[in-house]
Amino acid sequence: MGKEEISMGKEIRKLSNFEYGALKEIGNIGMGSSATSLSKLTHTGVHANILGAGFELIENIPKITGTSDSLVMGTFMHVKKELNGYILIFFPEDSARNLCQAITGESEANLADRINRSVIEEVSHILAGTYITSLADFLHIDVSISTPYNAYDMLGSILNYVLTEMCYKADLALILDSEFLVKENKIKGIFVTLFDPVSLDYLLEKINGMLNNP
Repeated sequence: MGKEEISMGKEIRKLSNFEYGALKEIGNIGMGSSATSLSKLTHTGVHANILGAGFELIENIPKITGTSDSLVMGTFMHVKKELNGYILIFFPEDSARNLCQAITGESEANLADRINRSVIEEVSHILAGTYITSLADFLHIDVSISTPYNAYDMLGSILNYVLTEMCYKADLALILDSEFLVKENKIKGIFVTLFDPVSLDYLLEKINGMLNNP
């Protein structure tokens, strides 16, 4: 992942160390809270960590996440109020299956099954909710998310659908690469946050404002 680069149209610059650290810290705080919620669902200890954070061109996401040629289980939610955009959380098939099995106790989870899709949708809503709460607390802004919508499809198709729903052009996505350890199973999940250009500028402005007013 080109995790320290941000592209503004034709202009490309690197995230500063402070911006990168802040984005990763916000993600880790959110993951810590979501791990607690997942522990209650699975009745076992859950460890969560953000492996990386950064911006990437939307068209490159399937390739850099290694999901160009495989189905994923994705859930997306509308981000509202002071930031406008969407959060998409997706799990590669193996991780989605392991997560369902950890929660439902099934020996072989069928991802097309309605119950398992509801499990992924609920877990994703928890993850997105704790992340948005961390973002709001960290930057002192007012944001919320909508009810979740789930899709089991190729990642490119899901991204195209979300972009259509957004009704405005977005070239960049903020990506948080996360990993969970649930009942000794590693579960990989990817957060993709797509903000409109005004919201993206506002987010970075708030982060850099913290540097001047800690």
